[in-house]
Amino acid sequence: MNAFLVDIGGTWTRFRYGGQVERISTPSRLHHPLKSSDALIQELVYLVAERAPACVDAYISLGAAYDPEVDIAYGSGPLWGAGRYEVPFRRLLEKRRPDVHWSVSNDITAGLAHFAKQYARSEDRYVMYITISSGIALRTAHLPTGQIDVDSEGLQGEVGHLPATSSAADAVRGLACECGGVGHIASISAGPAIPYVAERLGITRNSQEIYLDDGSPSRTCESLLRVIIEPIANLIRTVRVLQPHVDLIGIGGGVPSGIGTPYKRELNRQLSAVQSYSDGHFKEHPRLHVVSFDQVCPEIGAELMAQGYLRNIR
Repeated sequence: MNAFLVDIGGTWTRFRYGGQVERISTPSRLHHPLKSSDALIQELVYLVAERAPACVDAYISLGAAYDPEVDIAYGSGPLWGAGRYEVPFRRLLEKRRPDVHWSVSNDITAGLAHFAKQYARSEDRYVMYITISSGIALRTAHLPTGQIDVDSEGLQGEVGHLPATSSAADAVRGLACECGGVGHIASISAGPAIPYVAERLGITRNSQEIYLDDGSPSRTCESLLRVIIEPIANLIRTVRVLQPHVDLIGIGGGVPSGIGTPYKRELNRQLSAVQSYSDGHFKEHPRLHVVSFDQVCPEIGAELMAQGYLRNIR
């Protein structure tokens, strides 16, 4: 029997079943800023439950801070707005569709699972995956044991809500985050932030979309890319210093996938800049892959997590 796979993001929800893939707009705070969080949660549960075939195994990748052990989603600015929630997402699906066997994973955990399955080598120690989409987060797994270390709430790597390390003007560094904070990595580098960053830089929408004939960005686009990528490059630099046993890092999500080659080029340019003596040995290690939606699919990773490919360890 075919599994029913779902990836829920703040912008899009993707359904995969029987060889077919459907993508539709998510009923989220990003799309419906005036709706209450309760209404958005119910609409999302209805959307997913009504599309599930009868008596199927369903694997969900949920774009929220989520603890699968206790079935609690603690929050997602792009989905439900600022604040802390306690959403029993799997139980809400079970209540609406008890004939379906539901498994729910955090989307970045699921993305890490599929990325590691696709790209890790047998000798790799730690593998990290960073998603940059409507939100930003990372997960790290110790591959020899298959363990993902998490805190008491089942979380790890909610880095999108850390203060951004940025050389941009105060107007950019003072932008609000979807979670309600100010100056976070997500408020500069996540997808919903990019138009606001461009506005603060004096870049019009049309000039954001201008690319040269060879596919490289115009000078205007280069300045925007430089600003939105800098917090991500600095995050990776921090990881390389603090976690030297990370052998492989993946960068995925809607932002790098949508921008494509110019994003990868600018990220590599910033990471190649030597800022101190400690940068010299980072040229070859860890390996870094910028991947597209076709290469890493969190909904496939959600099935891998349910099968025990990786496991959260408190």
